[in-house]
Amino acid sequence: MPIFKSGSATMEQGLDLARRRDFVRASQTFAEASRKLAREGGILDANCAKAYSDLFSPAVMHGDPAALLNLSSFIRSALGSAQLQPGPRAISAPELATQLELDARYTGLVTAARSHSGTPEDLAKGLQALAHDYGELGDQVLLLPELFNQQAVLAESRVPMLMALSFETLGSSKEGSDPLAAAEHFQTAQQYWTQAGNAAAADSAAARVGRLALQAKCWFCGREGVGHGIQFVSMPIDQDVTGLKGLDSSPLPSLDRSGRNVFVCKGCYSAVGGLADRIAIQRAGEAEIRLSARIQAIEVRLSSSSPARGYR
Repeated sequence: MPIFKSGSATMEQGLDLARRRDFVRASQTFAEASRKLAREGGILDANCAKAYSDLFSPAVMHGDPAALLNLSSFIRSALGSAQLQPGPRAISAPELATQLELDARYTGLVTAARSHSGTPEDLAKGLQALAHDYGELGDQVLLLPELFNQQAVLAESRVPMLMALSFETLGSSKEGSDPLAAAEHFQTAQQYWTQAGNAAAADSAAARVGRLALQAKCWFCGREGVGHGIQFVSMPIDQDVTGLKGLDSSPLPSLDRSGRNVFVCKGCYSAVGGLADRIAIQRAGEAEIRLSARIQAIEVRLSSSSPARGYR
């Protein structure tokens, strides 16, 4: 039995480690196999081993976009149309390179969308383009989730989630300037979240649609507004005023269904808030004056009631 393993034997050892999910040692073993195979003259096999080594590296396992793109570029340039089988399923080098490129874009775009970084229009276009590219792969199983998470994720299953994020990105950018347009974007996002099977996200989008699409008339000035919390807000009142005449003359409501909150435009809300602050400051000042007077009166009373000093 030879003391030192050949490149092909080391390659088999790496595949065995990968099957046992010992990915760190597998990556190291594949790197060693690549060096041995290169010395033995097997250039294609050496490149395959290097690709496996990078595939099982921590950077690729954690979805680092730069590592994914570098590996994709290497596979395209060094492996041609070779068949690979780093896990239970065989995949061609071109298919793996494409998946890695899409996964790099996926990580970058989803992170940017959720952190609201970048131009909303560009982010939305990027997310929709990526959704189209995943859709082109159809029912192809994505290798990385299968390798590292033991999940059979179809490429096309990522389409509705990416489309939902794209319309939420557009909706968020329109909330302050055009609430009705924002509501339309969130309504589309709701439909895609439903297709994706994410009920919580669909409910959240529906709630935003209801808030943004709500139209009301200011209780004080009569100005009409769109978007609860955007162009108008609610203020509580002490009594039910639903029976007052004149409220039904406008097609838009001035109070909510409970009759305990009135709708107020942002201008009146600011004015009322400022007035309330001034009244609070005035009353606080008056209370301080009254308190000071009482303290002074108590001090005078105590001073006058204390026994005079001197001889008895």
